[in-house]
Parts: sequence; structure tokens; C-alpha cells
Amino acid sequence: MRHSKSSWDYNLDDIDRPLNNSGVAKIKKVAESSKAQFVKSDIIFSSSATRAIHTSLILTRSLSINSNRISICEDLYTFEFNEVVNFINKIENKYSEVVLVGHNPAYTEISNYFSENKILNLPTARWFSMKFDSNSWSDILKLKPTSYINNLKSGI
Repeated sequence: MRHSKSSWDYNLDDIDRPLNNSGVAKIKKVAESSKAQFVKSDIIFSSSATRAIHTSLILTRSLSINSNRISICEDLYTFEFNEVVNFINKIENKYSEVVLVGHNPAYTEISNYFSENKILNLPTARWFSMKFDSNSWSDILKLKPTSYINNLKSGI
């Protein structure tokens, strides 16, 4: 999932930018309309950027998911495809359903790597979901997903 819409109203470093009001409202709507995508997650790995953490917290609170499922990961504060893939390769295999909350262009590139339907941009508060026929996170780069869905046409 890409973090929700952030604010540029403050003179802050990029990592410290919060969500704006529309971003807060949007992630609440996305959580409700996409509940099935998130409630079964074993863990939510969030970038250490304030906007990603805020997105993760609102998502869990909106869906009554215990926030102790959120793991803040400095390695996900990246805009690079390869760095996100390296993170995925290191996910412990005890987790079967994970959510990553992070940034573009990395997430657009990951979606395009695995999907036949290429996108120009993964907008804020949008997600894609993939399933793989594997028990090892380090294998997925070599595999095609057995399913791929997204919320790009949800109208939210």
C-alpha cells in the first residue's frame, strides 16, 4: 500500500511530513472498503516516514486491528524498487499475509514488475495485493503471482 496523501504545509524534512486532512479521510474510506485485504494480515511493515506510520495506524484503528501488528522499518523509507525487494526477501517465512506501507516510485515499479496491466502511478492510499504459490518470501521475485488485484478503480 502506498501511504495516504501527505501535507506540504509545514517546513519539515520529507520523512517527517504528516498526512493532510484529505489523506486522513481517504485512508479511513479505503480501510472500510478494503477490509478483507487487511484484516487477515499477520504483520504490517511500515516505512519510518510519519505519513506511512500515520496511514498504518489509521488503517489498524479503522479495522479494529491491534496496532502491535505494525512494525516500523527504516529500510522501507525508500523510493527504490530494489531496496523494497531486498526487504521482502528478508521477511521471515512465519508470516504468510503481510502488508507493506511505503512510497513511490518503488511501489508502482513493484506492481508493474508483477502485473500484466501496467500503471503509470500508484496513487496515494492505493494498494495492490498478490498471492504466490510459495512458502518462502525470498522466492517471489522469481515467480508469477497466482492472483493480483488492486483498488485503483474503487472511486475513493
